[in-house]
Amino acid sequence: MTTLYIIRHGQSEANAAGILQGSQIDTPLTAKGRQQALTVRQKLAATTAIHFDLVFASPLLRAAQTAQLIAPHATTIFDSRLREFDYGDWDGQLEADIHRKYSEFFDDQFNLLPGSEKLSHGEDFQTVTARLDSFFTELAQTYPQQTLLVASHGFTIKLMLNAVLGINHLTSLNEPLNAGLTKISLSPTSRTLLFFNQTL
Repeated sequence: MTTLYIIRHGQSEANAAGILQGSQIDTPLTAKGRQQALTVRQKLAATTAIHFDLVFASPLLRAAQTAQLIAPHATTIFDSRLREFDYGDWDGQLEADIHRKYSEFFDDQFNLLPGSEKLSHGEDFQTVTARLDSFFTELAQTYPQQTLLVASHGFTIKLMLNAVLGINHLTSLNEPLNAGLTKISLSPTSRTLLFFNQTL
């Protein structure tokens, strides 16, 4: 089995400012975000002594920084399939403004609903899920017995569950928290979610 520890990046400057941050916005971690990543590293080392054979990371700065802080000595492969969901014209705007102006595209917990791409000109759920599906298939075939760290983004990790569980309507599932950890095991014939959004 391929074992994935999937980390959402620590708090970024855009997160701290309440800015909707998709694939077009690339801000670094805050001091709090760096500490969140270091805490994950320390807790993983203390409780499980996990060794990562490889690290896969989104090329966006906040994810790359998080990966480097958690696994500074591992080889990191940057994969564009792990980049954040593209919110189109909404990228870079204040989240509160987007929630107010386009409330029909959000539930009571401010989870994004399908169909927003018609207005935002961003990505759709199916496109992102398809690229994540190809990523998982590739990992299961290429690294069948290895433990991998995957550093990605909140909405992208949420859509990973589409690819793993085969549920196409995860709209009521909240995104993982900054530095929230998700564990998935893969084989060429199966995908298993072991835990989601665990905080350390």
